[in-house]
Amino acid sequence: MNLDLFHFVRPWWLLGFCVVLWVALVLWRRNKQQQGWYQVVAPHLSTLLVADQNRQRRSLVGWLLPLALSSLVLGLAGPTWQKKPQPVFQLDAGQVIVLDVSQSMLATDITPNRLTQMRFKAMALANEQLDGETGLIAYAGDAYVISPLTTDSRSLSNLIRALRPELMPVQGSYPLAALELADRLLREAGYAEGDIYWFTDGIDTRDQQELTTFVRNHLHRIAILGLGTEQGAPIQLANGNLLRDAAGDVVVPKMLASRLERLADLSDGRFSVWRQDQQDLQFLSSMPPLNREGSESEDQRGDAWVDQGPWLIGLAVLLVLPLVRRNAFHFAMVLLLGNLALFTPPSAHAQATSNDEGLAWHEQLWQTPYQQTDQALRAEDYERAKRIAEDPWQRGTANYAQGNYEQALQDFSQVDNAQGYYNQGNALMQLERFDEAANVYQEALERDPALTEAQENLALAKQLAAAQQEQEQQQQGQGEGQQQQEGQQQGEQDSDAQSEQQPAEQSGTEGEAQQQEQGAEPQAETPPQQQEADTESNSAEGEEADPQAMPSADQLSEEQRQQMENWLNRIEDDPAILLQRKMELEARRRGRERLPQGVDKQW
Repeated sequence: MNLDLFHFVRPWWLLGFCVVLWVALVLWRRNKQQQGWYQVVAPHLSTLLVADQNRQRRSLVGWLLPLALSSLVLGLAGPTWQKKPQPVFQLDAGQVIVLDVSQSMLATDITPNRLTQMRFKAMALANEQLDGETGLIAYAGDAYVISPLTTDSRSLSNLIRALRPELMPVQGSYPLAALELADRLLREAGYAEGDIYWFTDGIDTRDQQELTTFVRNHLHRIAILGLGTEQGAPIQLANGNLLRDAAGDVVVPKMLASRLERLADLSDGRFSVWRQDQQDLQFLSSMPPLNREGSESEDQRGDAWVDQGPWLIGLAVLLVLPLVRRNAFHFAMVLLLGNLALFTPPSAHAQATSNDEGLAWHEQLWQTPYQQTDQALRAEDYERAKRIAEDPWQRGTANYAQGNYEQALQDFSQVDNAQGYYNQGNALMQLERFDEAANVYQEALERDPALTEAQENLALAKQLAAAQQEQEQQQQGQGEGQQQQEGQQQGEQDSDAQSEQQPAEQSGTEGEAQQQEQGAEPQAETPPQQQEADTESNSAEGEEADPQAMPSADQLSEEQRQQMENWLNRIEDDPAILLQRKMELEARRRGRERLPQGVDKQW
């Protein structure tokens, strides 16, 4: 027994010792009171004249009942001093998430658009539904590996959040390339059979034959989530214009669910249309696993405290047994059963601690989860509100109050009314996605024209969107101008270097000729410029060699530290730029002689 690790799992139960002290005090006072003949006979004669057979029994009750209650309180508090490894079983499974990032995903038949809802669903699938290794592929006119198979769902969420059509090197839609790339990822990771979770808004007629052939020639199951409606909607670009085809007509992409459903059935997978709740993801991810084997590694194990409380509760029961007569036993058993009803077993407690979601059954006896969540929101206890909330509006309110705007946006998207769309717009405004916020506010006004707050925020969102677009255009123009200026300077430097090199070579040839004529040996003299350069390099080497010359973090002043922190905060951690460069380099490396099949259209 290691006393350094001794503690109580549920220390609040130690307050029960107040009840134990009160019971002990009542019994002590009762034993001290003079009853029966003891009130008449003198104390020094009572022991000789009065025969009381129950006096010892009452004294025994006075000791056993507080002792049993003390043992019960300690047992309910959960004493522990050692840990026991709890293995976490993880299926040996591999799956790949394939995301359609073509411009058709910007259609607004799903509020705010198909792309936003697809990213929410993909992040929820990676974080909550999948077990095993998961890869990520994005495609438009061509397909690219965004992440190899990994168990780090947080990194996948960050990458999914950054995906958008303007990052793709080639516009269009070529799903076959994405499925072939997913097959290659799974096979390289050692999974001859795997699951492909495909998020798309539909396929063209010309792609059906090739996709059908792929499904028949591979053992992978394909679970498809269709985003969009059969009526479709226009594609709103980042500048606010609608996408038009070569003839000048507005493009209205439609989602034909029958085509996708046939592919899913052919691969023994599943198909679902997008829903605001989580039933679509639960249906897709509830397919029986292809492999029942799993693995346990050190990073998949967690230690749980061994609760020794049940032993003390058993001791309390044994101490109560002698109190069968005079209704003391009934009193003790009622108290014992009442406390045991509130006692959480060790396994259930460990599960509640690990999951930390929802309310137990005994916590819902007097108030509904909605009422308790409302109280938590009023008390500004947002962590508890998020944990126990079953209503998406309450959960979104808690996330919004804590600054988790992405999660709040996902929660509010499940509320199909004007207030829900209004809150979505507020979350988008906090994320500086003003174009999407304007669309959501417009939807809220269509549901409730009297919502003046949405009208005011709509005007503000449009102004900020225009300013943001203008700023991006200015930054883009400055970047292009800077690149051109750097190119011109580089060209001038190259020409100057060439012009200087030619006279130097000529002078060197003439000097050698003169030396040969005079028969003198050439003397190696260092030019003044070279001497200065050598002096500077030597001084630089001396500074690098001296560690005291470089200021350490402790030597920086408070102002310098603040400036450094501000400089570091200005560094963007958005992986979108890195992904764009990565896909551009991959597209150049492939060096295809002809463009992929999906690029003859731009959506």
